[in-house]
Amino acid sequence: MPVFVTNCPHCSAKQMSFEYVSEYKTASKVAVAFAKCLACFKPICVEVHTTQGSFDVQPIKNIRGDVFQLYGYSIHTVWPSVTSIDVPIAVPERVARNFVEAAESRKARHWNAACGIYRRCMEIALKEFAPNVEAWKLEKRIDKLAAEHRITPDIQKWAHELRLDGNEALHGDEDATEEMVDQMHHLTYFLLTYLYTLPNQIEEVRARRAAAEPAE
Repeated sequence: MPVFVTNCPHCSAKQMSFEYVSEYKTASKVAVAFAKCLACFKPICVEVHTTQGSFDVQPIKNIRGDVFQLYGYSIHTVWPSVTSIDVPIAVPERVARNFVEAAESRKARHWNAACGIYRRCMEIALKEFAPNVEAWKLEKRIDKLAAEHRITPDIQKWAHELRLDGNEALHGDEDATEEMVDQMHHLTYFLLTYLYTLPNQIEEVRARRAAAEPAE
């Protein structure tokens, strides 16, 4: 039985085995196989080309091993493709790394893990802007940013709601939910955009305008 070992575009499992399901031939040396992830059981579609005879004689179902690695076979396209995680620009490396880790946990549907890492990402980001606030006092850091007009009142209110939800998921009896994690993803993205991306873009525009002004 053939397998396809690759990263899952659905659950983000790394180097996961996809089990062969079915195939159809588009030309003597080109065929398309359908396979399912053995972690989340969602499907992918793989276009396979061969120089080993033809798929008329040797269909994909008769292949043994990982088709990605076998001599004489090449993978031209995998649907859906693995998409990169969109991280706001100008974000410090440590903040970005935690955001990606949280987003990967969200994609893998690990709600409790994602909730905790999004909260950690916010704490790391907000600590830079409110370093004098007592360690890990996320509530006070949110209020400080709002008082300094770095975030809007609506984002302040939203952040507090999700902070309380996050506390419950991390320390209470209830597990995090998909809806909660989706909300934390969007909130964290907006916070990072307000704190890092927008100021960076404003500085770039100012620099371009200054460079374009004629010298006196």
